[in-house]
Amino acid sequence: MFRSKNEGNIVYKCTVRLLEDSEVLECEFQPNHKGCFLLEYVCEQLDIAEKDYFGLRYVDSTKQRFSLKLIKFNSILCSQHWLDLAKSIIKQMKDVDPILFSFRVKFYPADPFRLAGNGRLMLYQQLKRDLRHGRLYCSTGEAAALGALIVQEELGDFDPEIHTGEYVSSLRLALRQTDALEKKVIELHKKREPGQEPSVAMDEFMGIARGLETYGVDPHPVKDHRGTQLYLGINYSGISTFVSGKRAQHFRWPEVHKLNYEGKMFIAHLSYTDASREPKKHTIGFKCPTGAACRYVWRCAIEQMLFFTFIMDCRFVVLIYV
Repeated sequence: MFRSKNEGNIVYKCTVRLLEDSEVLECEFQPNHKGCFLLEYVCEQLDIAEKDYFGLRYVDSTKQRFSLKLIKFNSILCSQHWLDLAKSIIKQMKDVDPILFSFRVKFYPADPFRLAGNGRLMLYQQLKRDLRHGRLYCSTGEAAALGALIVQEELGDFDPEIHTGEYVSSLRLALRQTDALEKKVIELHKKREPGQEPSVAMDEFMGIARGLETYGVDPHPVKDHRGTQLYLGINYSGISTFVSGKRAQHFRWPEVHKLNYEGKMFIAHLSYTDASREPKKHTIGFKCPTGAACRYVWRCAIEQMLFFTFIMDCRFVVLIYV
């Protein structure tokens, strides 16, 4: 924090990590600035027009970490939060020093190609990151196809004089990057049609990624009514449950009538039409690790539902928070 000669004029400094870990932005804000100010500033610096799809994450002051026995998604989850765009930045960052944010995609579009320019580039970088960290969970074959496209985008056409040996081992492609996966990536890279622009590989990568069940999913650990440990995933299409990396249930947004929480229980009220075209109602609940975690899951679900079922932008984000 830095103060000018006028004690009433306080300027705070923070660091924003971008999607490439080595890239950061140093930013300043004042006590009256809300989260929307900082996000708009970052998007302006990155020349991103579609700012509503992005957000800023931070680790809370407790810096809690907890591990799960499940192995399909990344097994270590941080106590991370999205910066509330409608509230004061500094009030949300109490006892946090230094102030550090991570710029991330928050709302993954159903159609990645609705983003243009640097907005699409940031989505591509986010999806590469998701693959590396295990969030974009997929089969070995799908991981190899995605990995080959990353290699094509970063290294260009296969050249037998340059690309020798295990040349992809220096690239971080996937969470579980085995020798077998790297060999498959090399095999697919060799088969790529030469002369393609990097943007072609990027677009093909995003086309495959958006078809995966884990596209845009930020996994939340929960238990069902039987006490079975599973993950809850929320994205543009609705709410899904995942067991051992496979989607077990999917509740589309048109079927979700109401979302609420009670203590540690996250509750979804569903209205749908069955095979006999009879209207049905159903309530399903999931137990979260803590009450705070439950409220966070509820908040994430409300945000995703409103974003993808209503036309909104940064100015109207206040409607989400109750």
